[in-house]
Amino acid sequence: MSSVSRLVLSNFRNITAADLSLAPAVNLFCGANGSGKTSLLEAVHMLASGRSFRSRQSQTVIRYDAESLAVFGRLGSGVTLGVEKRRDGQGRIRINQAPAESSSQLAACLPLQVINSESFAALDGGPGVRRQLLDWTVFHVEHSFAQHWKVYQSALKQRNALLRRGKIDSNLLAPWEHQLVQSGEAVDALRRRVFKNLRILFRERLGDLPAEIFEPLELHYRSGWKKDTSLADSLRESLDGDLAQGFTRIGPHRADLRFTINGQPAHAVLSRGQQKMAVCALRTAMAATISGREKPVFLVDDLPSELDEENQQCFARWVSDCASQVLVTGIERQVTERPWLSLPQPWCEPRMFHVEHGQVTPTVLDKD
Repeated sequence: MSSVSRLVLSNFRNITAADLSLAPAVNLFCGANGSGKTSLLEAVHMLASGRSFRSRQSQTVIRYDAESLAVFGRLGSGVTLGVEKRRDGQGRIRINQAPAESSSQLAACLPLQVINSESFAALDGGPGVRRQLLDWTVFHVEHSFAQHWKVYQSALKQRNALLRRGKIDSNLLAPWEHQLVQSGEAVDALRRRVFKNLRILFRERLGDLPAEIFEPLELHYRSGWKKDTSLADSLRESLDGDLAQGFTRIGPHRADLRFTINGQPAHAVLSRGQQKMAVCALRTAMAATISGREKPVFLVDDLPSELDEENQQCFARWVSDCASQVLVTGIERQVTERPWLSLPQPWCEPRMFHVEHGQVTPTVLDKD
């Protein structure tokens, strides 16, 4: 199981030390703003990716009076993960006490979804945001994806370096373009395969929402080059323009997911609250797409401030169907726990923690 059964952290933002036993389903962290609730979610995210979701600079996450931070987690499967970050930029990643080669190994052990205020940029944000969401799903379903994508990015870097030199012999480009086409078409094929299932699961979730608003909402995949044209032909057609611009303008690195309603961009039609539910439908559909292999953990930061009560309950149902575990933050205990109490066991029995000034204390949930 990919759930986190034990979480230990030291010198993580305002949390000097914490050692928590987590429930396998729902864990609620309540306290005032600035108490350290979100830091606990950040720590779990660091276990799964090697970094915080709030900052790429690890120095800003280390407690002000410390030289390093450490996060340790034991998963339900018994696997242990450990991450250490130091102020000098160095650090260590360990899986079962052995050094890990890359943060992608952490991601493979602990699939993770984050729902916070920044998560709702999928509809009106740039294509890179949506491409990341699709690739997270593909990474956890198709194990060959990471290697194909790595080869593609390497070849892309080499082609772009040659393009920036201006007029060049086509023979210099040929080996990199061959590699670009081979790996790029493999990446596209894997994306298309996973997207087919993702789109079905996305539509299923939209069926729980008001039909007059969400039934026309469509999700489309764009490969990053001209439809019905091979990648090799598209690269040849774009060569003059690429030379003029100094970079490769087409390919899987320009792929996108598009949300439309009756042919219009969805963000131009939906209200902000409706966009948030569409994103929640997408992210839980992503989790459902990979859940046949490994159900992910959801980190949900201050859900009551993002969704009204009815939509919170809908989202909680979706999460209970596709996640192994959820960690939720909120200010008020009763408001934070309410969406989960009507769910079947074990989701209706959350474990509660009170967070104050960086101190995390388990509390007893009242049984009314």
